[in-house]
Amino acid sequence: MRLSTNSMYQKNLNSILNTNTKWQKSGLQLATGKRILSPSDDPMGTAQALILKQTQSRNNQFQAARESVDISLGRQDTVLKEANTVMQSIKETLVYAGNETLSDGDRRDLANTLQGLKDQLVSLANAQDTDGNYLFAGNKNDTPPFVVDPTGKVNYVGGSTTINVFIDETREVALSFTGDKVFLSGYNTNAETDVFASIDYAIEVLAPSSPITTEQFRDGLSKASQGVDNSFDNISTVRATGGNVLNEVERLIAHGKTLDIEYETQIGQIEDVDWYEAISNYVMLQANLQAAQYTFMSMQNMSLFQMK
Repeated sequence: MRLSTNSMYQKNLNSILNTNTKWQKSGLQLATGKRILSPSDDPMGTAQALILKQTQSRNNQFQAARESVDISLGRQDTVLKEANTVMQSIKETLVYAGNETLSDGDRRDLANTLQGLKDQLVSLANAQDTDGNYLFAGNKNDTPPFVVDPTGKVNYVGGSTTINVFIDETREVALSFTGDKVFLSGYNTNAETDVFASIDYAIEVLAPSSPITTEQFRDGLSKASQGVDNSFDNISTVRATGGNVLNEVERLIAHGKTLDIEYETQIGQIEDVDWYEAISNYVMLQANLQAAQYTFMSMQNMSLFQMK
């Protein structure tokens, strides 16, 4: 009889402990909002959620790269737009300078105007991004890509290699163009492809250090105008190319945000609690625990357990 009583006692005690464990776990699920608290709760679901989280993490890495490219190309577009505005002013100045009735003083004034516009262009060519890196310096982005020597000649000392990042599994793009491709149209000393040399040609004929002939004036101004026109067209082309990449990146960013929401939803469907079911289970376990505790207390008060 005593063995039977002890068995009943232990059975009820185990029932209380098991129910209490389940009840506490149910409460933790409600507190965290997670159905899976450990891999053993749902091994298959845990594995599926892990795969989804890894895929989501990869997508987030691409998103970070895309946002970096978006900022850099956006900054580049702004600078190139300003550069084209300066170039337009240079073109208009050269057209006006072609008026052969201008006095020497007028031409010197125009030369000074062109020098100021050239300085603006050099400043834009040495523009920095939001992190302080030189935008058009390629892989040497810690120093200015364009330097002006004592004679006034502008030289490109930046890198010839762009800094590239992957914005998708197989798509790699440059954060920006190198300065030689933007302002020198291929980087050589021909004034027809070097915008700074083209401006210098115009300045030289407008404010010559020694007298020049009318023919020399016309030839110099023509060469300068041709070079500026070529550079203007080149910058416009570069800007359009960058704009196309920028549009692509922005589409991928939007797509990546959609994917992130989808991954989050799928993970939630696997890991998160069904609130109606979780609350019902919690209330039921709480009632079962209270009933088991009441039964256990009643058994302890029975005279059978008081027998010595």
